[in-house]
Amino acid sequence: MAALIVIALIAGAGYLVSLRIHPLRRCPVCKMTGRHFGSVYKGSYRKCRACGGTGRKDRLGVKVFFGGTNDTGIYR
Repeated sequence: MAALIVIALIAGAGYLVSLRIHPLRRCPVCKMTGRHFGSVYKGSYRKCRACGGTGRKDRLGVKVFFGGTNDTGIYR
């Protein structure tokens, strides 16, 4: 049981370090293109509303543990 707790603590610490080093993930809506293509006119596009056209979003836990980066990768 003690070994399981130690493994869980090491995994949790590793995840926190990973969040600090790599706080961003790709946008699930535009798949990192930053563009949302039209459904009628396939060649037309606009900025993705989910990520603001950057193609990046904060990872799960960045806002909880570090206050977030506003999808820029720069901590406040």
